[in-house]
Parts: sequence; structure tokens; C-alpha cells
Amino acid sequence: MKKTVLNSKHKELGAKLVDFAGWEMPINYPAGIIKESSFVRESCGMFDVSHMGRIEISGKNVKRYIEKILPIDINAIKKSAAKYTLLMNEKKEILDDLIIYKKSEDKYLLVINASNTDEDLNWFKKMNDGINLENITSSTGMIAIQGPEAINKINSLSNNSLENLGRYKYKEIKLKNYNVFAARTGYTGEDGVEIIFNNNDAEKIWEILLKKEIKACGLGARDLLRIEAGLHLYGHEINKNSNPIDIGLGRLLESKSKHYINHKYITGEKIKNGTESIAGLIIKDRGIAREGNEIHINNKIIGFVTSGTHSPRLKSGIAIGIIKKDYNIINNTVKIKVREKFLEAEIVKLPFYRRRK
Repeated sequence: MKKTVLNSKHKELGAKLVDFAGWEMPINYPAGIIKESSFVRESCGMFDVSHMGRIEISGKNVKRYIEKILPIDINAIKKSAAKYTLLMNEKKEILDDLIIYKKSEDKYLLVINASNTDEDLNWFKKMNDGINLENITSSTGMIAIQGPEAINKINSLSNNSLENLGRYKYKEIKLKNYNVFAARTGYTGEDGVEIIFNNNDAEKIWEILLKKEIKACGLGARDLLRIEAGLHLYGHEINKNSNPIDIGLGRLLESKSKHYINHKYITGEKIKNGTESIAGLIIKDRGIAREGNEIHINNKIIGFVTSGTHSPRLKSGIAIGIIKKDYNIINNTVKIKVREKFLEAEIVKLPFYRRRK
């Protein structure tokens, strides 16, 4: 099993470690998942996300390469800006969802899912036409600092370096004496930053953040928070055979370039004719729905749960599901089959939770 550069720090804090995509990762610390999620919602928490893939691509033809593999308008991305997008292969299969950062006209950073890193890399190489690909995952660490106090805390450690940093923008900053790539992105529904740094500085940066009373949080809290925020997770709301429009990600298909390998697919009629759509579900009965649970109306299966949890903010079970479009009507009542029991649920608009502005 792979270990992140911060593995020993998790053990020092008494984390419960589990196998996640081949990495030994903290699912929670002694405070527990609910308390950790509250740190993020109410103040500030941090997550070791060093398991996520970090790939730098560069070269004089890199913009044309990106235009070929991603459904984005590459010319619309300014330097020091980022874009959330989808990676689809020539079979129209979604390989991943990722964030691309523009470092210069001929250099970009891709942050991809840990579970998909090898497959993504193989496909990048297959499509390569003279571009330099460098996997910097093993030489760098990555921490997500999230919550309403996150920006203020990082500013206090970096001479207010993030004061004018907008969402989906990044800066190279000094965190105390350490060089850090800081992007105003995250996966919790809260404000915050994700930072990338050299492995040699990882443990020192972790300790600096702990001393600033930024609480360590595990993947359990991160999953709870992203479900409350209605955010997709590959392998759950997104899989290889997903129709991007059906799962609510049609906005990401912005490319107008005929050079994009799936130009005909994303501009054609077939993609618009899906029969399913994504739905939020608030459970009225006592119980928690999980991935794969059937969703019923009038004894008819209309879809399946993709993610589920108990929300301490809503004080009820919540779930995200993929259901037949005709039944995806706000306030519709459905039943979710959990083992041999049916739980009543109401269809609601995602997200379940929006942060305070």
C-alpha cells in the first residue's frame, strides 16, 4: 500500500487508517467524522490529499494537446487560473474529472483522482504528440485547508498573500519560510485553499498548520461534506458510461474546437437525449441510504442511489441518486430500498448545503 509523505503525522494524531485507492489514508481522527465535518463548516479543517495525482504537461504544442483531450476553451483560461473539467477518451468514456491550472502559455498542471492516476497517465501518453508529461505526485505533497476561517488563517501565515485571490485562481506564496502553490479551490462546499509543496517541507508545513489551530480531518468528513455540497465523486455520480448532461455536468462541455476528439459527440443530438438525471434526496424516515440502493415510485424502480450519508446540518439522512428524468420533480416523494426496508424520501434541488457568503 502506498503512503503519503504525511503518513507518520496521521499516526501521531491517532488516525484510523484505511486503504483508499491503494493508499493508506486517514478516514478519521479521534474527534470523529461528525466533529471533523463541523470544524470545516464552523471554523477550519485540513485534509491530506497527497494521494491525488499531480501531472505537469508542457511544450510548445501543449495548448493544442489540451484542446484535443479536454472539452474546454483553452484560450479562455488566463495565467494563474484553473478550470474544472472532464477527461473523456475516444470511446466517449469518462476517465476522470479533474482540475487544470495554467502555469504559463506552455505549462499546465492537472490534478486528478488517485484511483484513476495510472489509467489517466496511460491515456495521456497514448494521445501524446511531443508534449512533456511529468508525474510529480511522488515528489510533492498536497493539503486542502477548508472552512470560513481558512483564508484568514493562511493569510496570517503568509503576509496576507491571498488577500485578492479569486475563486479558481492560484498564487505561488511563502507559507512562513516555505514555497507553496496555493489554489483557491476545494471539495467541501466551503471557502479555502489547496496547497502543493515539496516533500521535504511537508511535515514542517503540517505542524505549522496544526499550531494555527487548523484541525486535521479525514476522508470520512471530506465525503460527508462533499455530499452535503452536492459535489460529484468519480465512481459514484460519475463513471465511464455516464452521459455528462444526465449527471448535471453539461456546463463543462464548452469546447467549440473541432480538434477536440469528442467534438461530434458533445455538439450532437444524441448526448441531449439521455433518459436519466441527477437528484438530491432528503430521507424522511430513520435510516441512511447507501450507494446502489434502489429508488422506487409506485413499486417501480426509477433509479439508484450513488452516494448517501447522515447530515448533521440537516439532521437527517441525505442521498444523491440517478433517476429517470420523468420522475425528477422537486418535492416528489420516493421510496429507497435499504435491505428489506423502504425509507420515504423527498426529491430536492442540489446542493443540500450552501456556505455563508
